[in-house]
Amino acid sequence: MKELILNGLRSATDLLLPRLCIVCGCRLLRHESHICLSCLMDMPLTHFQDMSHNPMADRFNEMIEKGLEDGGERYAYATALFFYHNEARYRHIPYQIKYHGNTEAGAFFGKMLGQKMAAGALWSDIDMIIPVPLHWAREWNRGYNQAEVIAAAIASETRVPLRTDILKRRRRTRTQTRLDIEGKARNVAGAFSVSDDAAVIFRGGGNVRHILLVDDVFTTGSTLTACFTALRTVFPPCVRISVATLGFVGGA
Repeated sequence: MKELILNGLRSATDLLLPRLCIVCGCRLLRHESHICLSCLMDMPLTHFQDMSHNPMADRFNEMIEKGLEDGGERYAYATALFFYHNEARYRHIPYQIKYHGNTEAGAFFGKMLGQKMAAGALWSDIDMIIPVPLHWAREWNRGYNQAEVIAAAIASETRVPLRTDILKRRRRTRTQTRLDIEGKARNVAGAFSVSDDAAVIFRGGGNVRHILLVDDVFTTGSTLTACFTALRTVFPPCVRISVATLGFVGGA
């Protein structure tokens, strides 16, 4: 009886305030959430979660190796839910999450990514999940951190602790949207640091083996590399630092 009432309420709500597919804008059916079945079936999934080496991981490792002075660095794993293209309709997913307050969609797609990662052996030894932090002023203005929304969903599916107390943004940076590759790297260089408390607790790595950094989209990798550099001031090379995002800018 309760389920019948809830279904009736959902149907009435959909008539007054129809839910639309975040990708194509078509009206969603009662059993669909955020994305219609057609767009879900056509979603350009990367399947990177099962590949220790893939284009995203190779690109990220190339970037972090540029700043290394000696060896011993563990290869960073990297995964994304789908391929991101500016001309493709799936760009609406991170755009809606980041700029239109659609945190429910952030949790939905973050959960989808988390489920895929939880089923993969590469991610079984993660000790903590750290979202890329926003500057406090930008987060206050937006009301949330989209990377934290996604990271929380991944943490829930993988049963790994979410840590928002370790990495912090030291200064407010310009938006990366209109900057070229070199400009993006300069913009975020030195923008992140490890909190004093975390530096004391984890100096030398402690018992940490594997850290996962989470952001919404991997474009050039500049922001994630800047976060990686900050974490390396506390966590030694024997601690693997990997990355996960919803979108990856690259060819399918």
